[in-house]
Amino acid sequence: MRVAIPHYFDDRGSEQGYGSRNGKRLSRSLALARCLGSVLGLARSERESVLDIAGRGLRTTAEPVYPTQRLAGIAIECHVFVTGDAWLEEVLTCFSDRLHVHRLDLEDPRDLPAAARQHLLERDPVADLSLYLEDDLVIQDPDYLDKLLWCAQLTEQRVVLMPHRYELRSRLGLGRLFVDGPLDWSTLVAANPTLARHRPQANVAEACWRNGEMLHFDRASNPHAGSFALSRPQLQQLRQQADLPRDGFVGPLETVATYTVLQHFEVWKPAWNCRQFLTIEHGYPSFLGYTSHLPNLGTIG
Repeated sequence: MRVAIPHYFDDRGSEQGYGSRNGKRLSRSLALARCLGSVLGLARSERESVLDIAGRGLRTTAEPVYPTQRLAGIAIECHVFVTGDAWLEEVLTCFSDRLHVHRLDLEDPRDLPAAARQHLLERDPVADLSLYLEDDLVIQDPDYLDKLLWCAQLTEQRVVLMPHRYELRSRLGLGRLFVDGPLDWSTLVAANPTLARHRPQANVAEACWRNGEMLHFDRASNPHAGSFALSRPQLQQLRQQADLPRDGFVGPLETVATYTVLQHFEVWKPAWNCRQFLTIEHGYPSFLGYTSHLPNLGTIG
């Protein structure tokens, strides 16, 4: 898997405006470290080793670790894109032997996402899975990559599956806040008519996961998740496009993370009652502060 992560942090009161990425240094450092650790932790070997303390040596498992229905081996190639000196060098240094840092000289840091996307598209050889990820997203599911590739193969490469993104609420008992709720799609289409090709619809498909769980999928009413993943055939298809968008869906960050794939593929999410199948944590909570004054509109599902 090849991963591209645009990273920006500036605590000097910059007016550049990179979404919600400005914030407290320690909190942002923790979010970035958790993001990188979660990505690198997806690596998987067919056989594993045990430190035999009594025997003063290593022992290797005789049989493959994972059952045949799971990916037996996953190698992670991680790339992080920064500009100027607006980045958390101390965090990236901790992971320096496990990732590649690309230092760019950009006038506008909002161009970082497009640069990361371009790297995914141009780098050879094409990876089995190419993942674009914002720098504060944390993957908790060890089968995350299995599920993404499974959906692409099941739909004959027509669909890009997005996770449900959530924040952890600080007060005990409040549960998670899922931050990518329904959008007013008609307003978005009025601003950009090409978005009309995406027609939100509930329960567009169902499929059985390997454990026998029956899943339902929606053509997402809010396709955004701060991330996208493309299989090898999907990325090769995207390579044929002359000019990928830099705007057209909310802002430049959202455009790269969502509109990149929305233009050329169907975008699904697990149905609400199946949301636990594919989730991702927003590790630097920035939506919680907006919710305190909002009215309660009732229950969902």
